[in-house]
Amino acid sequence: MAVGNNSLGTFAITAALVATAVCSLLLIPRVRAFLTPPATARRSIHKRTLVTHHRLSPIQEHCNDDDNDDDDDDERQPDGMPRMPSNAVKYTQVPKPSTTFKASTIPSGLLKQHTTKKGTWGIIRVSSGQLEYTIIEPRKSVHVLDKDHLGVIEPKMLHQVRAMSDDLEFVVEFWRVPGTGVVDEKREG
Repeated sequence: MAVGNNSLGTFAITAALVATAVCSLLLIPRVRAFLTPPATARRSIHKRTLVTHHRLSPIQEHCNDDDNDDDDDDERQPDGMPRMPSNAVKYTQVPKPSTTFKASTIPSGLLKQHTTKKGTWGIIRVSSGQLEYTIIEPRKSVHVLDKDHLGVIEPKMLHQVRAMSDDLEFVVEFWRVPGTGVVDEKREG
């Protein structure tokens, strides 16, 4: 009799374990779906984090998760600065590495209203001094850039710069999202 009870007990425990495992496997997708917010909520939560989180690199603070270059107002920081797609890749800069524009050597084309071509993003990186960066489209916003504050240039949007200090030094980096076309722009500097 003792042998029969052990077999029955072992069978009951095994059946309970199998049932638990099967239920867990069936519930995992439902639990995961319940815990994962929809894509739009995830993106807006991420954007809020990018604006307020201070440990991100300067480039990460100015990026979003979208892979396009739409001019949607949701793609801007509260101060009006655009957000560059997170998958953009740097392909060149002006002036060339190891040199910088100075207050006295800013090309005239940068001092007046100008744009980049479709798909070409830019980062204005100031190493010393201050630079005024004015975004004219889609809504005017004025930004003071310095070594702690980058400027993001959105494709095809009018903008211009102006030196605010004699010790100004900066470069402009050009970035593209992979697969958005051939780079055929001529650059000053």
